[in-house]
Amino acid sequence: MKKLITVAFMAFLSLVSYAQDDWANFGRYEQDNREVKATPNDGRRVVFIGNSITQNWRSMRPQFFTDHGFIPRGISGQTSYQMLLRFREDVLSLNPKVVVINAGTNDIAQNNHRYVEDRTFGNIVGMCQLAKAAKVKVILTTITPCGLYPWRREIKDVPQKIESLNARLRDYAKQNKIAFVDYFTPMAIDSGEKKGSMKEGLSSDGCHPTDAGYAIMEPLILQAIRKIVKVK
Repeated sequence: MKKLITVAFMAFLSLVSYAQDDWANFGRYEQDNREVKATPNDGRRVVFIGNSITQNWRSMRPQFFTDHGFIPRGISGQTSYQMLLRFREDVLSLNPKVVVINAGTNDIAQNNHRYVEDRTFGNIVGMCQLAKAAKVKVILTTITPCGLYPWRREIKDVPQKIESLNARLRDYAKQNKIAFVDYFTPMAIDSGEKKGSMKEGLSSDGCHPTDAGYAIMEPLILQAIRKIVKVK
């Protein structure tokens, strides 16, 4: 039964993929994916799927990815809905050993739809289930801190919404024995009026990490990856 559900879900994703091609931005990594598939797979591939946090990471600190052979698949502004749609093409088709999932902050920012925590959580769970069906190990990560979205200032209670979703992801990872990396705690102000906001010096706009922010994130994710696969 589980296999039938998985096959049906994959078929659904395929149909929606073609119907919503521009929305999910499949073309962003189409050529890059061809190049990855054309190279020998040593069984140690690690794909990072995410939004601008992942895209900027690759742009600002490319050596982190090239030194370890990591494959970045971040697209700025994307929500978990879009990542779920392109998960098959930008992750599973590359036959990785591990996928690092970072999603949800743009859902809360309501970049292209109303925020419903249950649906965002369900999208992230959906990615985990697709990875499991393909025998790809998952590392779930928290949303990074943000006190206010500069591009969506009307969104209220941002830190509380982030902490709520992070707590659900943490519980899900624990219940399903999935590796979990907490970027939030070491990067967030932990008390006072600005609780849940990014610490001073770790972001230029309060949401997107700077070099200093990524310097905190890198050893945390490396430690988790190295427990699963030997990387450079």
